[in-house]
Amino acid sequence: MIHQEHRPAIGEAETAIAERRETDDRRRHSWRTISYCGFHARGRRRHARRSEHNYYLDWYDPKLVFTGIAVLLMSCLDALFTLTLLSQGANEANYFMARLLEAGDELFVAVKLAITAFGIVFLMMHSHFQVLRITNGKRLLQFAVTVYGLLICYELILLGLIKD
Repeated sequence: MIHQEHRPAIGEAETAIAERRETDDRRRHSWRTISYCGFHARGRRRHARRSEHNYYLDWYDPKLVFTGIAVLLMSCLDALFTLTLLSQGANEANYFMARLLEAGDELFVAVKLAITAFGIVFLMMHSHFQVLRITNGKRLLQFAVTVYGLLICYELILLGLIKD
């Protein structure tokens, strides 16, 4: 007599697999995903699985998160200094921002901060992506800190708060 082992039917195998799976799809992004960006050490993917250049992570380096926050804070300072300089007779050099200022200060600040915040999130998400084979999103975010720092120093000089 030949002994045959029991092989589950296709329906039984699918049921067994379905029972092992978690109910939440871990690939689905939500606000909880964003809140994990660098403040929790429980993020799952911290490094690329393969040695490719472009990859997304589930967890962002806290230094990168604080770099993004620094850019956003400096953007707020830039908006404040711009409005102060404009009240003292200066002109806005950026054509797009000058048109927004004609619509009102509140719209100017809201759009400026929204564009900056979107840019920060985009660069953080793409911090490990090569850009033009020259740099990556992380370095571009770090460069933004330098540019905003220089811009704020220039505005402080214009306001007369920094003397030579």
